[in-house]
Amino acid sequence: CNGECAVNWPPLKAEAGAMGAGDYSVITRDDGSLQWAYKGKPLYLWVKDKAPGDITGDKVKDVWHIVAP
Repeated sequence: CNGECAVNWPPLKAEAGAMGAGDYSVITRDDGSLQWAYKGKPLYLWVKDKAPGDITGDKVKDVWHIVAP
């Protein structure tokens, strides 16, 4: 998810030096920034979620789903 997609679905950024554990890992995006991934799939936020616990992006277009380990 890059360009316009990343405006609506901002990547869950990882800080330099972040290290994954278990099913979580850190991947490098096309622009060189770091992003969290779950089971190898990049993790994103949803632009319309404003408060902790908001999950309005779940099941959007039946493509986007929340991570619930």
